[in-house]
Amino acid sequence: MPTSIEQRVIAEAGLRARWPGGVATHAERIAAKPAPSGKREDLRALPLVTIDGASARDFDDAVFAEPLADGWRVVVAIADVGHYVRPGDPLDAEAQLRGVSVYFPGSVLPMLPEVLSNGLCSLKAGVERLCLACDLRLDSGGDLKSWRFFRALMRSAARLTYSGVHAAVEDGNKKARRELGAMLKPVQNLYGAWRALAAARRRRGALELELPETLVRLGDKGQVLGLDQSERHNAHRVIEEFMIAANVAAARFLGRARMPALYRVHSPPDADGLEELRNLFAGVGSSLSDAVGRRPGEINIALERIKGLPNYEMVALGMLRCMQQARYQPANIGHYGLALKAYTHFTSPIRRYPDLLVHRAIKHLIDGGRGEAAGLRGAQLAGLGVSCSELERQAEAAMRSAVKAYKLRYLSACLGDNFEGVVSNGIGKGLFVELPEVGVSGLIPRWRLPAARGRRGRSDRDRSGRNRSGRDRSGMRLHGFRLGQRVLVRVARVDEERGYLDLDLL
Repeated sequence: MPTSIEQRVIAEAGLRARWPGGVATHAERIAAKPAPSGKREDLRALPLVTIDGASARDFDDAVFAEPLADGWRVVVAIADVGHYVRPGDPLDAEAQLRGVSVYFPGSVLPMLPEVLSNGLCSLKAGVERLCLACDLRLDSGGDLKSWRFFRALMRSAARLTYSGVHAAVEDGNKKARRELGAMLKPVQNLYGAWRALAAARRRRGALELELPETLVRLGDKGQVLGLDQSERHNAHRVIEEFMIAANVAAARFLGRARMPALYRVHSPPDADGLEELRNLFAGVGSSLSDAVGRRPGEINIALERIKGLPNYEMVALGMLRCMQQARYQPANIGHYGLALKAYTHFTSPIRRYPDLLVHRAIKHLIDGGRGEAAGLRGAQLAGLGVSCSELERQAEAAMRSAVKAYKLRYLSACLGDNFEGVVSNGIGKGLFVELPEVGVSGLIPRWRLPAARGRRGRSDRDRSGRNRSGRDRSGMRLHGFRLGQRVLVRVARVDEERGYLDLDLL
């Protein structure tokens, strides 16, 4: 059940919070009497495992890896949602309207009713499930050499967590290794294949950016108990790289067959974005190669130069704001951030509608269909790409809004308390300071800054008309401070409804 904060955000964002009667009835009918599975390959003896966060409830991907003489075999099994959700039925129509599952700190607005998303479609351990599998072959350097898609029947051998896998494999925790038991060797194989994939990622120069995330910890009644810094391990990267590999295989499979489908595309920064990027790095004494518009790896090089400095996170966040947004469209133009020529979303049909469409396109091909006979194409497919992209952004904005509201609720109990902050931005009306401990930024109004107090009400402009406060080389108006400069601030005012946080400089 959504908390009061989440209910407000849901209403403001116009998200669909209720299931129409026909949709709920249809889902319950399917769960009570599933359609026959049809002819499938049997993967039940393969030790496929799911690795997710401890609180996850919908499991749509399971993985397996084994070494070969010349590389690796990787199997990615994805819940066969399309077997139950058919084009034009009530479930499909509602999923199209939602576009994506929305994950809040206290609840989830799923794309599909929970009887499917957390039940019949979820790849639970020890339970037979229908899946669409991708069997990949990698060379020893991690490059994708071949693939095969097929319908299968599977049974997850274990439900593992990122923290448990990390403790067993990376920390060598004896208790965690005992808990993995017979799954220890299969998990170690996952790490072996991941190292090869990670090497290939580095060679192609994909953007490498990992920023800390502050998680909201809630009580039973939705109250904020505290804020925790998320832990990110190689276990997360293992799953991410396996999913990327399967998505690349799906994109290549569809592209070579000229099958109309939605690709996940990401354009390079436009001219304005490139100029902002160069100014941003110039502001911290770094620079960017002229090749940055073609190779995201050039940004990695520039970021590496300032790694460990106080302003690293602020520059990294500013860099993200200079980027174009990824989107869905039928025309494949590649993915700049991942440095890939072809990419799509195949691995999360429980929570993303584009993935369900990709599953249908893949099934059309493996059933002997041809691209020119696709049922979804042209303007209709392009329109779905636009709507899915918009629904994704709407969901992301709602999730950010809810998380910020929780953080402000936490800070409302901290009025007058001091926090360490980092200068993150500057505008005419004041200076923005990020509070790393909380993961939210607040404003120090201009009139509370030392420069303003020293002027005693005089104009911001000197006789030549130039701005006294000045701007740094990135173009930000920082009022005499530096981007990334550490400051001590006090919580002065919190407005939860309007999302405002005012700070005092100490």
